[in-house]
Amino acid sequence: MEASEFEEKAKSALVHLGLGHWIVCWLPASPFPVRGKVIPETLRIEIYDVDEDDAWATLIHEIVEIKLRALLRTYRILVNKLIEGYQELADGEKDRFIEELNEVYEVARGSPPSP
Repeated sequence: MEASEFEEKAKSALVHLGLGHWIVCWLPASPFPVRGKVIPETLRIEIYDVDEDDAWATLIHEIVEIKLRALLRTYRILVNKLIEGYQELADGEKDRFIEELNEVYEVARGSPPSP
């Protein structure tokens, strides 16, 4: 099978899976150490396997990866929001600690803290 024929069949599969906005490029002569990769910025799937059966297996792997990214996006957003919230708490605690250092400094110098 030629690359263009593989790419047409792959495109048809992507359309049926709701990923018709993605493109597939079969590049069997490429010297990449991986079998394939997903490039989200360009909505492109590149397959580097030489053997057609291997190329289909790699395409399936990459499609599953795309579907999982969409699923896991929600959890990435949640985790990032949690980190952001805890960072705000930590910054507030740090600021309070620094403000209390002024009082510690005044007491250490023998002056009572200001009211």
